[in-house]
Amino acid sequence: TTRLSGDKADAQVLESAYKNGIPVEGAVVKEIKGGFEVKIGGKRAFCPFSQMGYRQKEDAAFFIGKHLTFKIQQFENDGRNLVVSNRAILEAEANEQLATLAETLKEGMLVKGTVAKLQSYGAFIDIKGFQALLPISEVTRGHVDDIATVLTEGQEIEAKIIKADWDHERVSLSMKALEKDPWDTIAAKYKVGTKCDGTIARIAEFGLFITLEPGIDGLLHISK
Repeated sequence: TTRLSGDKADAQVLESAYKNGIPVEGAVVKEIKGGFEVKIGGKRAFCPFSQMGYRQKEDAAFFIGKHLTFKIQQFENDGRNLVVSNRAILEAEANEQLATLAETLKEGMLVKGTVAKLQSYGAFIDIKGFQALLPISEVTRGHVDDIATVLTEGQEIEAKIIKADWDHERVSLSMKALEKDPWDTIAAKYKVGTKCDGTIARIAEFGLFITLEPGIDGLLHISK
């Protein structure tokens, strides 16, 4: 990243930075029509609203007074007409980080992460800055109606990567895959004639589904 001083020197260094794609540091001075005024050395530059920040959008006031890194997208009239982008820098950093994660996080791997956000359909798990989805159906072998009853934000978990689509930046996880499959021992544990306790899980027109243990539901037919 280039720091500048001196008007003539600034123009020469800025032109070199523009031609070679070298990032420069600047201070966001104020909001103006269509974007921000940015001071880079002794020069004034323009950063459009669309080129400030990246995925996490903030109000314009958030950026005022901040020292940020920019890429020069337009250099004209010896630096009197400068257009810069902070988004280009952040996007390049994100792509670099994503490429590194794609090389290290593969389908079938076990990973540790932190629950970042809970949704009705699952939880977003933070793994080294990337948020992967843990679907509610993959939390446990038992039935879960409300994910908040089994997970909390900030909780550390271990899960298996069951799908990694880095082209679309989608990674799916499963905690259920780490649990033993109760159906592996069901024949020995629940023999015909065995008496067992259970909990009514669902009611259907033809009978009741009874949970014997997480992941194992039996059907009690209406005729029985």
